[in-house]
Amino acid sequence: MTTKNPRLTITLQPTLAAQLRRMSELTGSSQSALISELLDGSTQVFDRVIKVLEAAEGAKESIRGKVRVDMEAAQGRVEAQFDLVMAEFDNATLPLLDEVEAIRRRSRRGARRDADAPARRTTSATPTPLSNRGVRYDPTTTNSVASTRTPAGQKPKKQGVKVRGVEK
Repeated sequence: MTTKNPRLTITLQPTLAAQLRRMSELTGSSQSALISELLDGSTQVFDRVIKVLEAAEGAKESIRGKVRVDMEAAQGRVEAQFDLVMAEFDNATLPLLDEVEAIRRRSRRGARRDADAPARRTTSATPTPLSNRGVRYDPTTTNSVASTRTPAGQKPKKQGVKVRGVEK
């Protein structure tokens, strides 16, 4: 049998299906008729929701364009601020960089002078000590000290020592 009204198949939670079945039993109407009556009372709400969704769909493209323009403008402002910060940083570090460059130039001049210096230097420099304490290693002394064995004397016994709780 053909009907002029479209048919829908819906899936409900078990508790909602049980409630709908019980209402159908109490009212004597079919479950389909109950759902249809409930939804008929909500047509104004559905109309309003449809208008809002259509407006949102139309505004979606214009919002995307506006967001893109706003983001590009924000990026331009951030880059301008970054340029200002970098310029301020350059101004603050310029004296330090000038001093470092002056030190480098002096060290280069000193290196050139040192390259010429070996021809002018005399060889009367003092030799470097063998150790930082001025102690020199002498294997014969080390061996004689290590090989000398003097017997160790006996240690004096302790006085007043307790052995297992008894003083001796």
